[in-house]
Amino acid sequence: MELRLAFIGFGNVARSFARILTTRAGELFEEYGLRCKTTAIATGTHACVTSRDEIDLRDAVSCVERGNPLTNLPGCESAGDSLAVLNQCGADVVFETTPLDIDSGEPAITHIRTSLQRGIHVITANKGPIAFAYSELKSLAERHNVQFRFEGTVMDGTPIFNLVELCLPGARVLAFSGVLNSTTNLILTGMEAGQSFEESLAEARRRGIAEANADYDVDGWDAAVKAVALANVLMNAEARPADVKRSGIHDISFKDIEAAAASGKVIRLVARADRSANGVSLVARPELVTRASLFGSLAGTSNALVIKTDLMGEIAVVENDPGVEQTAYALLSDLIVVHKSMHQR
Repeated sequence: MELRLAFIGFGNVARSFARILTTRAGELFEEYGLRCKTTAIATGTHACVTSRDEIDLRDAVSCVERGNPLTNLPGCESAGDSLAVLNQCGADVVFETTPLDIDSGEPAITHIRTSLQRGIHVITANKGPIAFAYSELKSLAERHNVQFRFEGTVMDGTPIFNLVELCLPGARVLAFSGVLNSTTNLILTGMEAGQSFEESLAEARRRGIAEANADYDVDGWDAAVKAVALANVLMNAEARPADVKRSGIHDISFKDIEAAAASGKVIRLVARADRSANGVSLVARPELVTRASLFGSLAGTSNALVIKTDLMGEIAVVENDPGVEQTAYALLSDLIVVHKSMHQR
């Protein structure tokens, strides 16, 4: 089966995914019978284009990384904007990877809503729509008999949502805690090693893991939105980012790092959710944790999530020092799930 693909957003994650698609094309066909053809790409700074035939992803990646507009590519026509792309692309699957908007989740929500209403499967790495409109988008996908996949929104390609959905049937999630933001963990462990805050943040940017607006990371918003996304999907919380008691790491100094070390502890930005009779409470803030603990042992970009359930107790998942490639893998794993679902109809 050949799937027509459209990209809304073509940043670090989408380009890394494009490289996977081109280098693994033969394996994807041999193992899954999956062929892909890209018919549209929408970007904020390199134009929005569609093609009546096919956009060569290698050429598109090279074009963007040289700083050139995608309209330079042969066979591509300007589409005006992202919504025009969605209306013209004729895609089977849309990949939505635009930057996080902390205030409303837009325009990603509109991109996803529009695609689902047109009967297009959607795969996203943008956590905003899950934090602001999960119930609506889930219901919309069900009504139009299409898939809405989002494994890459939390802990990159680590199968968190799939773990609960597919491996824990009948179990109820009661709480979770996690170190979920790679940028802040890289900064904090960098400071423990003697680097400055600014040097460690620059390293996160160099690796392509920081949000487009890095304040979202260091002020705790990214962790808070991820906590909301997890709570909405795993605990039916109907929460919003404003519901999270949040603080970031901007004010943490070398003196704080040294004081923690003197007592055998380290500082980590931890997101937590707990279910009670009053609903689900959410926090995302720096905590002192023992260096030998699971969270204290996390270095660099590593993440971990501990899920507490009623029937399986606590389950911990660790992602060791991920980069942008792991989030790109999540797009691939979701694409394979969508492909399989289409064969099962």
